[in-house]
Amino acid sequence: MPPPLQIQIEEIAIKEIQDAFEWYEMQSKGLGNKFRIALQDSFDQIQKSPNGFKKYRFHRQCPMKDFPYVILYEISGDTLFVDAVFHTKRDPKYKKR
Repeated sequence: MPPPLQIQIEEIAIKEIQDAFEWYEMQSKGLGNKFRIALQDSFDQIQKSPNGFKKYRFHRQCPMKDFPYVILYEISGDTLFVDAVFHTKRDPKYKKR
């Protein structure tokens, strides 16, 4: 079995993750940590089956469980690049960037 792909989270995705975490924590203490756990679970799923998610243009999309987010990523060599953690209620034009 080949080693799992390395995950590189791009700057904009890091900011989106931080913003979501902070927003959920403001809503209810501990909810931000649940968001982070769901995010890590999604990363684990992607690593297990990187080509197993729907493709949209250049990105694959992994929906997060229990949160209205989708992880947009692409694969290059042995690295999985997370380009966005996109809130599904956001303007879809943003997703096309």
